[in-house]
Amino acid sequence: MEETGRQKAGSRQQSPTGQRKTLDSYIGKTIKLKTASNEEVEGLIYTYDKITNCIKSSFRIIKISFVKEIMSIGGEAKKDYLPIGPVAVDQLKNREADALKGLGNQVSKMGVGVTKEGQDIFNALSKTLPCRWSKDTIVVMDEVLITPPYSVENCKANATSVASLARVKKVLEGERKRLLK
Repeated sequence: MEETGRQKAGSRQQSPTGQRKTLDSYIGKTIKLKTASNEEVEGLIYTYDKITNCIKSSFRIIKISFVKEIMSIGGEAKKDYLPIGPVAVDQLKNREADALKGLGNQVSKMGVGVTKEGQDIFNALSKTLPCRWSKDTIVVMDEVLITPPYSVENCKANATSVASLARVKKVLEGERKRLLK
């Protein structure tokens, strides 16, 4: 079954019986093939890509133009993989966008140039209160600022946010005690 150089998509191989077989017919079968460099490899064929004219097997991806000879050495192989159906590209794009948005949210919650203790306090506060970073300052509920070293004495707010300041100080004090344990 000699191959003659480059082949077009939908390539056919001559079978031992003289009939021509499409490469698609080898999918799911164990084959042995000889490459252009006379290397013999053996493995299960997973798929044949007509666009790139390559086969994907358990041994590697190989371009058909580098194959001298294909010999089928086994019948149908036991299929321990699920068949691949159509791919919903729009759903994949939506999942990717959601993942990137989630990653952006995670990155925005990481303080730059802050101590581990500062980050731990931010993480603890953000579980119960809306928080964000402004350089190395924790901004809670867009009303209270907590500057390093992130203690109750370092909480500041304007006169209209006295109730918020009291709540943040109470939560911060509790979180600092919990983190010290």
